[in-house]
Amino acid sequence: MVRKVLTNLDFGSVARITSLPDAQTPQEPATLAQLNAVKENLAWKDDVRVASTANVNIASPGNTIDGIALGNGDRVLLKDQTGAAENGIYVWNGATSPLTRSMDAQAGTDFSSAVVGINEGAVNGGSTWRQTQTGITLGTTAILWTSFGSATPDATTATKGKAQLASQADVDAGSDTTRIVTPATLSNWAGRLRKAVATIGDGSATQIDVSHNLNTRDVQVELRANSGAYDFADCAVSLPDANTARLNFAAAPAANSLRVIVVG
Repeated sequence: MVRKVLTNLDFGSVARITSLPDAQTPQEPATLAQLNAVKENLAWKDDVRVASTANVNIASPGNTIDGIALGNGDRVLLKDQTGAAENGIYVWNGATSPLTRSMDAQAGTDFSSAVVGINEGAVNGGSTWRQTQTGITLGTTAILWTSFGSATPDATTATKGKAQLASQADVDAGSDTTRIVTPATLSNWAGRLRKAVATIGDGSATQIDVSHNLNTRDVQVELRANSGAYDFADCAVSLPDANTARLNFAAAPAANSLRVIVVG
């Protein structure tokens, strides 16, 4: 028999429903025991910025870990120490200053089923790690971290995932296949086609200098009419410096009659 309840129940933040059996169907309430079993009593820690990929000199850790330049106060997971008792969650205080254990990982009990996410890093960014050792005496017992769950894969042409932004040097070299080009790096690409244009002619000058500011003599200069059929024209062209195209005419062109295009 099932009795329907067609009104809300208010327990006044005091009374409880007790002696519930464990839920078996999707619409049944779960018990605290079931919830604890699901989360396995995991002790989730605040995320760290990076995690080690090899042994780190705790006394002088350097500027970068896993390819990330660190800043004061960054949280770091050390999981690959030669002496595993040194593993743990640390705070970075400078390239030549000792790492210090974080406030939430300063006692052996802090590491019981500890789980921590990694925010950045060429190898470990996006992954999650769990501490598996029990009965830890800090400084004596090995602190062991193992990959927990699945990390976000690197993005490829066939797989969605995480990716790293390309530096300007990466874009200029044009050989990297794993980093993403941004509009800013694309607009500054060393091999990009650049252009300068100017309208010239004043009815008196037969030598006209056009400043293109492309900083190279490897340019092409074209001249066309600025009205009518906009047909192309020729004149003597020289490049007195890397930022100037000099045009010489047998007769002075009329005011604003010609358009100059410099590409390089």
